[in-house]
Amino acid sequence: MTATAAASAAGPRPPVDGSPPPRRPTRARRLRRTGADTLVLTRRNFRHMVRDPFEPVIAITMPVMVVLLFGYVFGDVMAPPGTENYREFLVPAMLAMVMLYGVGGTASGVARDTARDVMSRFRSMPMSPAALLGARVLSDMARAFLEVALLLLVGSAMDWRAEEGFFGALAAVGVLLLFRLALVWLGVLMGLLLPTADSVSMVVYPLTFPLSMLSTSFVPSGAMPSWLAPVAEWNPLSAVVTATRDLFGNPSLPSDAWPAENALLVAVALPAAVMLLVTPLAVRRFRRLSR
Repeated sequence: MTATAAASAAGPRPPVDGSPPPRRPTRARRLRRTGADTLVLTRRNFRHMVRDPFEPVIAITMPVMVVLLFGYVFGDVMAPPGTENYREFLVPAMLAMVMLYGVGGTASGVARDTARDVMSRFRSMPMSPAALLGARVLSDMARAFLEVALLLLVGSAMDWRAEEGFFGALAAVGVLLLFRLALVWLGVLMGLLLPTADSVSMVVYPLTFPLSMLSTSFVPSGAMPSWLAPVAEWNPLSAVVTATRDLFGNPSLPSDAWPAENALLVAVALPAAVMLLVTPLAVRRFRRLSR
């Protein structure tokens, strides 16, 4: 046995100055480090939104314009029978649709960072790898909360009210944010899979637009063809819209379908199932990028 092999077999040599060997960081210390790195990268994402505000401003102002347009121009024409205040019928549907279309912003941001090798540069730095995805999720959820708050303020100015009180409204906002959280992780996965931000728009919006139209947000499933009605009834967006209307105390479209009668259960179970499926795939794909 050579001297080098003997030294290796004996284990790591103590420092020359006699100090003890460095200890591995504890779990609590690693969690604190991950949290600190996540906050730093979240601030970086917010600064990018401020420096390049076009996409987030459009994403926030367009729903407001649509609510105003439908509320004041098409309200009397599109109001379902028996609805005295069409805005109470409209606002929950627009809130859910804003959550749905937010997946494009998440996927575009992740794809842009990946195409510019930002992810690889951050991975080469002494920071927690989990902070990269955590910061994206945290910043996009903060943006989702801002979008919901803004639309609720606009709806209140249009004489929309949450008839079930504060806790019902809080539960409705929780359902909306849970739906958005599942879509954020789906957007992260799509951004890691697609090569550029331009390709994201070519894939995401042709998927989200039919999903928003093939729902019971504005049209009852009974008015659809028999082969299309089950698709609309089991659409996650339909369950989220119906659940938020019920929690807000706003009028809903009549339906005896099981997903409509159990809208809150479906609105919670389907996003949770999506996260259980998509989150591990996104983390695995992210790890492969650094190889």
